[in-house]
Amino acid sequence: MICRLKYLALGTACLAFAVGCEPGANETASTDSDPTVILSEAPSDALSLTEVKEKFTDEEAEAPNEITLVGKVDAGEFEAFEPNSATFMLSELPDEDHTGGDPEHADNCPFCKRRLANAPKAVVKLVDQSGSVRATRADKLAGISKGDVVTVSGAATYDEGVNLITIQTQKIHVR
Repeated sequence: MICRLKYLALGTACLAFAVGCEPGANETASTDSDPTVILSEAPSDALSLTEVKEKFTDEEAEAPNEITLVGKVDAGEFEAFEPNSATFMLSELPDEDHTGGDPEHADNCPFCKRRLANAPKAVVKLVDQSGSVRATRADKLAGISKGDVVTVSGAATYDEGVNLITIQTQKIHVR
C-alpha cells in the first residue's frame, strides 16, 4: 500500500512539472520573427525540386534566372537550419498523385524512396533588400519548422556535381 502511494506521489509530481513546462497561451512569438518574410498566398506555378533540376540540365533550353519551387523543410539526418543565418534546406515532396495524400506512403514505397533519394536538395537563403543573407536563423525569422512545406521564388543556381539547387529569396509561403 505504501509503495502504491509513493508511485502515486511520484506520478503527481511529474505531472505537475510537465504542466509547468508547457508554454503559456499568452506567450508571444520570438522577438526575432519577421512577419514581412511570409507570403499570405503561394506563388503560382511552383515546380518540384526535380523539375527545377530538369530545367537547369535541359541542353536545348536556356537555364532560368528566376524560379518558383516547393519543397519540405528537411535535411535528412542533418539539421535543416543553419545557425546564425536565414539559410535552410529543402527536400523533394512525395508525388501527391501517387501517394493519394497518405503521408506515410513515401516511407513504405520502394518507388517513392528511390525517387526521393535521387532528387536534388535545395538550399534556401532568405535575403534582405540588399541581397545579403539575414543573420537570424530561418526557423526563428519565419516561424518554420522541420517538415513544413514551403514555396519560394527567386534567383537560383544548380550545381550538378552535388545535385544541389541554391535559391535566394526575400519571402516564403508556408502551407
